[in-house]
Amino acid sequence: MKKGYLPYYLTRAIISILFSALVFGLSWVAGVFAAVLFGLFLLYLHSGWFDVNPATPFTPLRRDPRAREIQRKALIAALVCGTTLFVISPYLSNWFLNAETRPIVLPIGIIVYFGVQFFLLSRT
Repeated sequence: MKKGYLPYYLTRAIISILFSALVFGLSWVAGVFAAVLFGLFLLYLHSGWFDVNPATPFTPLRRDPRAREIQRKALIAALVCGTTLFVISPYLSNWFLNAETRPIVLPIGIIVYFGVQFFLLSRT
């Protein structure tokens, strides 16, 4: 652990804890979710996928052109998947499911975005 990254670690720990408490309340699930979020922040910092600028300790990550292209592809995939699911969800609701399926479209789009981004970033 580098001392230069200490502000990044502290702010990301606070963000992880606050977001987890906001979503899950004060429960053990919030603790697990906070640990996972903090681990993802550490992965982004130490993976080598992004340029690290130590001159800005609170926001040291910078996207290079390759990372911007990957982000664009992941966003396009998430939008196409989310829009398609949103349009066909009433039909899925009538055929396969008894409940309304549109509330799950946004979480699926988010999972697709991060999944595509992690897959493309990890290939190199």
